[in-house]
This record gives sequence, structure tokens and C-alpha cells, in this order.
Amino acid sequence: MKQKLISSVQITLLLSLTTVCLSGQSFPGKPKIIRCRSLEKETFSCWWEPGSDGGLPTNYTLFYSKDSEEKIYECPDYRTSGPNSCYFDKKHTNYRTTYNITVMATNEIGSNSSDPQYVDVTCIVQPDSPVDLSLETKTAAGITYLWAKWSPPPLADVSSNWHVYHYELRLKPEEEEEWETISVGVQTQYKVMRLNAGLKYVVQVRCMLDCGEWSEWSPERQIQIPSGQSPPEKPTIIKCRSPEKETFTCWWKPGSDGGHPTNYTLLYKKIASGFCASDICWNSNNIFKVEMGSLFNVRRTNL
Repeated sequence: MKQKLISSVQITLLLSLTTVCLSGQSFPGKPKIIRCRSLEKETFSCWWEPGSDGGLPTNYTLFYSKDSEEKIYECPDYRTSGPNSCYFDKKHTNYRTTYNITVMATNEIGSNSSDPQYVDVTCIVQPDSPVDLSLETKTAAGITYLWAKWSPPPLADVSSNWHVYHYELRLKPEEEEEWETISVGVQTQYKVMRLNAGLKYVVQVRCMLDCGEWSEWSPERQIQIPSGQSPPEKPTIIKCRSPEKETFTCWWKPGSDGGHPTNYTLLYKKIASGFCASDICWNSNNIFKVEMGSLFNVRRTNL
């Protein structure tokens, strides 16, 4: 009798599975937790990707436990962060706690759960981008520089030592592909030197909080660097030569002209003989040895 009952149950299960297969219905596919993110260490959200629904209406439930407790909790808010998400408000967030999170998919036939995800709130922080990036050019001592200023993300509580943002700024000439990235530290303004006069620059800024991730780069801002407002770069003396010990010539390589018409003057002096200026200097009675410095120091050598 017992054997007949077992056989009857087996037949019923087989018929049920056959019916399910013929109708194209099955238990749900395995969901996948794709991301957990906190903007400011006080709240966080997790998102998942559903698997197949097995051809049936499927419900998703997020369960979590804390490393200091055995109790299992359900997601407190499925709406705030959008579809397939769970939002943990300040009451449900503790940055000193590690969360063990799992998503369960359930339909009429059965259930399937995601792989667990362990969340340390301080390490999933990715803030929003800084805002209000502004650019202007200024000139001091004949040198033009770029002055960039910005504000922390809108949710930042800058009055708290708990929210210390670190910033990076990047810029490039508009026509170039490669960016120059500058670590700015915790300040929200920065002076950029050594810009090429007459070019348009593109600038962005981003931020990071604790051991989390960098924010996205802020929207691009552009600024035109005025022409002719930077000093010339330092020229380089490349060679001095005498063909016959009676005359000699020196050559130099100009630096950037800074956008100005630039004149070059060679200066030299003879020890105990005063000071003069000329483009090319020679003396048929004396041979001079040229030494490089802030001026041409010329030492007389007896033949």
C-alpha cells in the first residue's frame, strides 16, 4: 500500500512537471545584485537585475542581516531608488555595520535567490559630482593664470568633519585628446599656471569621500585664455664657437613668445672691464671665454 502511494505521488509530480514544461512555465531565474551605493555615508541603496520570470508573475524580496545580529530583516523601502531597488534611510543605516544582502525571486512554482553581497557602507560611497564650477583668468606680475572654483555635492554637510571631500581637477586644450589631471586635496578652488595663451581650455572636477569611489566628472566648462598676456619662456644658450681664436659667435634657442613679439638681447661682461650689450660681440686683440649664467660672464684669456 505504501509503495502504491509513493508511486502515485511520483506520477502526480511527473504529470505536474510535464504540464509545466508543456506550458513554458518554470520557477524564476536567479536574480543578481548589481550595485550598492551610498552618497554620504548616512543612507544607501542596492539595485538588482531580475532573472527569467519563468513565464509567471514574480515577486522580488530583499533580505538582509547585520554582522552583529542573527535576525533577518526585509528591505525597508522598495520605491525611493526606483525599480528593482531597496533604499536604506538613516534609521536603517549604520556605517560601522557590515550588511549581508540577498534578493529572493518567487513565483507560483518556486523560488531562487541571488548570491549574497556583503556591504560596508564606508566603502560603497560614491558622491554626486561637485557643482557650480566657475572659471576665470587673472593676471599677476605679468603672468596669466586660470582660477577655478566649485562647490561640494548638494548633499554634502560641509560643517561636519565626518564629510571631508577630496577633489581632482582635469583640463586640456579643446582640440586635444589627452587630459592633465591635478590632485587638489580638500580645497574647493585652485590656481592653474603654465597655460598656453590664445587657446580654449576644457575643465572638469570630481570628488571622493573616504575609501569609496570617485564621483563622475562634473559637466565640462570652457574658457578662452587671452592672447599676448604671458611672459616669454626662458631661452637656452646652445653653443658658442670660435673658428680662428680671433672672433667667436654664440647661438641660443628661444622659448615660447607668450603671444608677444619678442626681442632677444645677448648680454656679457669682461671681468674688470665693465658691462656691455650686443647681439654679436668680438675683439681681435683678446680671446674671451664664455660662461653660462644669468648674464654672460666672459673671462679674458691671454694668448
